[in-house]
Amino acid sequence: MADAAFPAAPAAELSAPASSSSAPAGPKEGQESMPKSYLLLFNVGKRQNFGTLLRSACAFGVSEVFVVGAKKLATFGNQGTAGYSPERYFDTLETAKADCVARGIRICGIEIDESARPVQEHPFSGPTAFMLGNEGIGMSPQQRAACNFFVYIPQHSGATASLNVAIAGSIVLHHFALWARLPEQARSGEKYVLDRRDKLERYTNPCETEKSEMDRKRAERAAKRQLENCDDVNEAMEDEDA
Repeated sequence: MADAAFPAAPAAELSAPASSSSAPAGPKEGQESMPKSYLLLFNVGKRQNFGTLLRSACAFGVSEVFVVGAKKLATFGNQGTAGYSPERYFDTLETAKADCVARGIRICGIEIDESARPVQEHPFSGPTAFMLGNEGIGMSPQQRAACNFFVYIPQHSGATASLNVAIAGSIVLHHFALWARLPEQARSGEKYVLDRRDKLERYTNPCETEKSEMDRKRAERAAKRQLENCDDVNEAMEDEDA
C-alpha cells in the first residue's frame, strides 16, 4: 500500500512487463550509486529463520537490520555473521515506519499480493527496507498497511504453496543487490574473503549485537559478585553468632 510520503508509481510504469531480452535497469543516473537495503524483522516466529536471514543480509550487503517489538534478536543459525549488520530496535511497527519515512526509505513487502510485482522485474527506486510475513499466516493487515509496494517470487510447479520465509527473503535481498550494482566480494578458493573485526575494534566500536552481549556478560559478572558478597556477609554473621 503506497502512502503520501511515497507516491505510487505511474500506471504505465507498473503495468509495463520486464523485457526478456535485457536485464532490469539499475539505479537511475543522478541517484546514489549504490542504494542501500535494510531488513525489517517483525512477526517472524521461528528463531532459525532469524539467524538465516541475518546471514543472508550480511552476504547481500544489507546496511541495517530493523527489529520491531523485541529487545534482543535471536541469532541462532547466523554462522557468526550477527556482528556485521548493525541493528536498530523499535517498540512498534509505526515507529519503524516513521523512521523509514524520515530517512527516505521505502518499505517493500515480500508477499504474494494482488499488487505485487515479480522480483525479477526489480521494481526498486532507491533505499528499501524489506519486510516478510509470518511463517504460518503471512503478512498481517498492519504489515500490509506499512508497505509502499510488494514483490513476490514466481514459482514453477505446484509442489508447494510458498517458500520458507528465510529463503524468500534471501532471494529478494540478492535481487536488490544485483539491481543496486553492489560490487562482488573478493573470493579465495571456494569461499569469499571475510572482513574480520579484531577484538579491539569489537570492544571500542561494538555493533548493537556485540554491545548487547557485552552488557549481558557485565550483568552476569555483577550478579555473581553480588552473590559472592552476600555469601561472605552470611559467613561473617554466622561466625559472630558462634
